[in-house]
Amino acid sequence: MHGVAFGAETRNPDIVFLHATGFNALTYRTLLAPLGEKFHVLALDARGHGRTELPAKLWGYTSWTRHRDDLISVLENFTAPVTLAGHSMGATVSLLTAGARTDLVCGLALLEPVILPAAAYAASQMPFGPALQRMSMPLAVGAAKRRNAFASKEEAVAAFTARGVFKAFPAEVIADYVEDGLTEDGGGGFKLACAPTFEAATYCAQRHDPWGALRRVTDPLVLLRAERQSTISEAAMHRMAAIKADARLATVEGAGHMLPMERPDRARTAIETALLLGRSGRKYHEPDA
Repeated sequence: MHGVAFGAETRNPDIVFLHATGFNALTYRTLLAPLGEKFHVLALDARGHGRTELPAKLWGYTSWTRHRDDLISVLENFTAPVTLAGHSMGATVSLLTAGARTDLVCGLALLEPVILPAAAYAASQMPFGPALQRMSMPLAVGAAKRRNAFASKEEAVAAFTARGVFKAFPAEVIADYVEDGLTEDGGGGFKLACAPTFEAATYCAQRHDPWGALRRVTDPLVLLRAERQSTISEAAMHRMAAIKADARLATVEGAGHMLPMERPDRARTAIETALLLGRSGRKYHEPDA
């Protein structure tokens, strides 16, 4: 796995960060670099994204537990638990990891995690559910048709600027995304590091259980939800509060799903809060009810 580090070069990072579907670690440089002034931060490229070279096979890709297991393999190399933080898919993978290996984690900062209603996860468990969703889910269909050929990185920057999800991105964030988000295509041009077909499959790989992971988490949890187009509903927020009464949950007014790019100040505060709570040694347990 490829990673981008910020801050002191220590044996053990304080914070490990995971990106959203289709993006890469370097995209979050402007968010994470200021945290590097206080902490050792390691941002990772997930399988199928950025510069990570792990095989990105579509066959059998039905769950984000693949990314969870990759992250666990990295965390097992460290000498102490870390604070996990992530955006969108990366936030959910962080939650799945903390639920599976509480010994490797001391705090969680989830920025716009993808937490679906129980019925949606049940539908994914149906025979051929993920494969059928790749053909019917608007988000996946759109991702599969994404432009995947650019003459240069400069052309790619121009193509993304002020369009789609990139409308909320400052110019330097788009430049960072393109730097590690494109690879040479062998013909003198560039293509997306996260292939459109793999991105589409990622959206539909929902055969995992974040609700079960949440119940197993014993670490301090801080979660930010966007007011607009959030991937976690208000009902889900209430349910999470009922399961983890000590969690710090908040909705960021005016922000959309790209919350870390729109409100990096709030995102950084959430990450640092989770770290400080984790360092206090606080642990929580599932209620008896």
